[in-house]
Amino acid sequence: MTKPIVKLVSACLGLMLALPALPWEAQAAEGEVAVYRRAVEKSFAAWLEALWPDVEASGVSRETFNANLKGLKLDWSLPHLVLPNPAGPGGPPLPDALAAAAKPTHQPEFDIPANYFNKNTLSVLASTGRGKMEQWAQQLGAMQKRYGVPASIVVAIWGRETGFGKAEMPFDALSAIATQGFMGRRPDVFRQEVIAALKILQEGYATRAEMRSSWAGAMGYTQFLPSDFEKYAVDFDGDGRRDIWNSIPDALASTGNSLRSQGWDGKQSWGYEVKLPKGFDCTEQGPDKARPIAEWVKLGVTPVKGRPFPEDKLGNEAFIVLPAGLKGPAFLGTNNFSVLKLYNNSDVYAIFVGHVADMIATGVPVAFGGEWQKVERLPRDRIQRFQEALVATGHDVGKVDGLAGFKTRRTTGLEERRLGMTLTCYPNQPVVDAVLKGASAAAAE
Repeated sequence: MTKPIVKLVSACLGLMLALPALPWEAQAAEGEVAVYRRAVEKSFAAWLEALWPDVEASGVSRETFNANLKGLKLDWSLPHLVLPNPAGPGGPPLPDALAAAAKPTHQPEFDIPANYFNKNTLSVLASTGRGKMEQWAQQLGAMQKRYGVPASIVVAIWGRETGFGKAEMPFDALSAIATQGFMGRRPDVFRQEVIAALKILQEGYATRAEMRSSWAGAMGYTQFLPSDFEKYAVDFDGDGRRDIWNSIPDALASTGNSLRSQGWDGKQSWGYEVKLPKGFDCTEQGPDKARPIAEWVKLGVTPVKGRPFPEDKLGNEAFIVLPAGLKGPAFLGTNNFSVLKLYNNSDVYAIFVGHVADMIATGVPVAFGGEWQKVERLPRDRIQRFQEALVATGHDVGKVDGLAGFKTRRTTGLEERRLGMTLTCYPNQPVVDAVLKGASAAAAE
C-alpha cells in the first residue's frame, strides 16, 4: 500500500472514531443494557424469594412478605453499586455503558476534609440548633437526664443528618435496602436490613409510604437503619408507638438511647481540639494508641487557645485524631468520639457533630484553632491499590477500601519516614507513586 493511501485510510479511521455513534450503534448499546438489566432483575427476584426462610423465622408473615417484595424492582439510580458481571449464571456480561456509570462517587465524609467544614453550614446549623433547644427544652432536658447524652449532641446529629427534618428523603427505603443487599458494597449487612424493614411493616410502626430514606436506606429525622430502629427506637412521647418519622421527641430520644446503649459516657466530652508540639510524630494517632490525657500533656499536647483540660479529666483515656494528617487541626478523641463514629464511621463526621454541639451549647461561634489546609484528592481506586501494596509488605491499613482511615493515614506516615519524605500522614501523590513503583518492581522480580 502506498503512503498516500495509508494516510487516506488513517484519516478515514480517525474521522470514524471522532464521529458520534450512529443511531443503530446507540440502539445496539441500549439493547445490551436492557437485556442485561432484565437478566439482573430476574436474579434479584430469585434472591428476594430465597430470603423467605429467614424472613419467616423472624416472625414476618407471608402476606407481608408478598405485599412488599413480590414484584419489587432494583433501584438502579443508587450510587456505589457493584453491578454483577455477568448478570447471572450464563447471563449477559456487564455492558460498558453501565460499567462506566457505576464508578464510585464521592461521599462528603470521605472527601477532602476541609470541604466538610463549611463555615456557613456550621454557623447555620448551630444557630438553628439553639432555636430547637429552646423549642424542645422540656423534652430534651428529660432525654438528657434519662440517657446521659447532652441534648446539644442529639440536636447536632439531627441537624447534620436531615437539616432538622428539611432534607428530602427521595428513596423508597425497602427498594434501596434490598438493592444494597443484592448488589451493594455490604450485601451481608443489608440482607439483614431487608428483614428488619419487613418487621417494621409487619408490626405497623410505619407504612411503606412513610418509609422514605437516603440512598443507603437510613430513615427518619435522625437517620436510622431498620436494625437501629429495632434495637434503639423508643416511644418518648407516650402515644404507644415508636415513631422516628413523625414524632420529633421519639426520634431524638431514640438517638440518645442509641448513643447511650453503645457506650456513651455522660461524664466525658466527645473530645478536644489540641495543638501538637513541633515535630510531633503523626504516626501516634488512632484509638489503639490511646493514653491518659495527662500523658499527652507531658508530651507537649495542649488545648487550643490556652483553654486547659479539666483537672478531673486528666486521667481519662484519649487518642490523637488527625483527619487531614498534619495538614489540618488535631484533636484528642475520647471513647465518646468512638461512639459517635458508630453512628457514622467517619472521623470528620464525629468532629463535625461534636463541634456543632459545642457551638450550640456555648451560644457563641467556636472557630477551629488549626487551619484546614488543602490535601490532594486521589482517585479512590488508586488509594485502594496503594493500600493493597502496603498490606503486601506487612502493613495494617485497616479496611482496604480506597478510603483514608486512621490506619491508612498512619501507615502513610511510616512510609514517608522510610522514604525520607516530609511527614504528613495523609495519602499524597509522591508517597503513593513511590509505594506503587516499589510494588511493581517487586512483582517483576
